[in-house]
Amino acid sequence: MSKKIFNDLSNICKVIDYNNEAEITKYSQDWRRRINFKALCVVFPKNENDISLILKYCFENNIKLIPQGGNTNLVASASPSREKNEVIISLEKINKIYEIDAVNKCVELDAGVIVDDLNNQLNKKGFLFPLQMASTGSSQVGGVISTNAGGINVIHYGSVRSNLLALNVVLADGRIIKLGSKVIKDNTGYNLKDLFCGSEGTLGIISKATLKIYPQPKDNISFFASFEKLENVIKFYDNVSKDIKLPIVGFEIIPHLSFDLCVKHNFMNKSFFNEKKNYYALVKIQVNNSEKNVLEFLEQKLSDLSDFYYDLIIAQNEQQNSDFWKFREDLTEAQKLEGKLIGFDISLPLNKIDYFFKQAKSKIDNLLKGVKFHTFGHLGDSNIHYNLIEPNNLEDDFYSYEKNLKKIINDLIKEISGSISAEHGIGLLKRDDFLETKSELEIELMKNIKKIFDPKNILNENKIFKN
Repeated sequence: MSKKIFNDLSNICKVIDYNNEAEITKYSQDWRRRINFKALCVVFPKNENDISLILKYCFENNIKLIPQGGNTNLVASASPSREKNEVIISLEKINKIYEIDAVNKCVELDAGVIVDDLNNQLNKKGFLFPLQMASTGSSQVGGVISTNAGGINVIHYGSVRSNLLALNVVLADGRIIKLGSKVIKDNTGYNLKDLFCGSEGTLGIISKATLKIYPQPKDNISFFASFEKLENVIKFYDNVSKDIKLPIVGFEIIPHLSFDLCVKHNFMNKSFFNEKKNYYALVKIQVNNSEKNVLEFLEQKLSDLSDFYYDLIIAQNEQQNSDFWKFREDLTEAQKLEGKLIGFDISLPLNKIDYFFKQAKSKIDNLLKGVKFHTFGHLGDSNIHYNLIEPNNLEDDFYSYEKNLKKIINDLIKEISGSISAEHGIGLLKRDDFLETKSELEIELMKNIKKIFDPKNILNENKIFKN
């Protein structure tokens, strides 16, 4: 890195250069440690004006930039694609909450605010922002917008895009554009703010946002059910969603391997269930009326559906409810400790999930024996985290099978009209999948949009598209 660039950026804000090996690696490496290129430097703007100055300078000097929030992304959207060639712009110091508007039910805040910190402040005023996933303790608002994050509450509240009212975005040349407002209905031409939601930092850098917030529900009731067959989990969901006239906030499908991994890696002492079954459903129901009456109603309805499940546990207190969902949040960390993992964040039509699971397992077993299928996810919105963990004592490099494993999965997804990315985005790790499953015309139009917003291609180069 030239001394001039370092000095110029240092005049704007704090900069860490590539000579600081530990810090550069911390910000450069992706969460799954698949990408190991290092950034040229990391810059830390303190406000929107700093971002604007950094982008203007980088635009004029053709310096590549990577926007980064909490760096929890699972497809390497915020990691360098080349060695010491790109500048990471970290938003962690831009973290003010400006207004919690109880009348319009929204919050205005900086992009660097951590999601859990936001909810801690909202809770004090009786509100919540509904995004809930394992990484919200470090995920930042700008990051979850740029990836259109989903999580476990999508059934009832929708993804981040459904809860986005307004954005401030710093464009590639440093100009700041304000999009949207507090009003929910705004039918005035093209909805430009939605282009930035899910764009993974390739069109501009989100600096501020206005998000919908919701009154906290009176209570939630959670229950866990065990199943012999996957098809019965799907039938159970279909009946629960039709027969229980209460808001279903989350409906998660979990294999027994999840319990094994969480026990093995000391996230829990034992399974909640006495008998091992192939699949489990963890469900959260929102309650706004008398809990006693709702509980009696729910118990009766679930009893009527007992032909589908083997065993059922309804959380009896807040601690048990918390234990259920902590277990769900721990799955990602537990699988990370088990070994090399090739993950697929996919969407499947509900009526094709059983077919997909059977076909995929058969084909993968023929390719490589002993793969651990850690396949869990948000069944209520058809989003499955189809994770493959390396077999025990595998002599080959598990990642050498990735290309063939991807072909099996992608071919099946195309066959049943699913999606190769439900909520994680594309980044570096899913570019080939993206190019294989989108039409040439879709890709051409997306590239043309990027050229409009980023004519010099300085923002998150090589993410989504190959240059």
